Amino acid sequence: MTRRDPTTHVEQLRELSDQESFFEPISTLRRRTVIRYMNRLSPTASVSTKELARVCASIEQNEPLSALARSDFRRSVQGLRQRDVTRLSIAGVLDTQNTDSIVRGERFELYADVLTAIDAKLQ
Repeated sequence: MTRRDPTTHVEQLRELSDQESFFEPISTLRRRTVIRYMNRLSPTASVSTKELARVCASIEQNEPLSALARSDFRRSVQGLRQRDVTRLSIAGVLDTQNTDSIVRGERFELYADVLTAIDAKLQ
């Protein structure tokens, strides 16, 4: 086995950005589900928290929408309202200025592209 000197590689790796804050918006299944779902809609589509909650609950429980328990739906609504939509909005992934509807934010495409690339590699 050849012995390598990792010095040059370490210096190159150090120059790369690895900001934890970049990955925070996609750190939970629920947030990734929101981005993946909205990426399948028209770029100008708006969604409600309830619509997102139904989709997220279905994915999280691995159940069809018709089989979801009310408690699963409520848990998703609560999590989306208290944490997930807010964090995605702060990160610029979602725009929630109109409280009745949620639309893509200025950084949506960046995160959608990251998830699409990850999904392609995992399939």
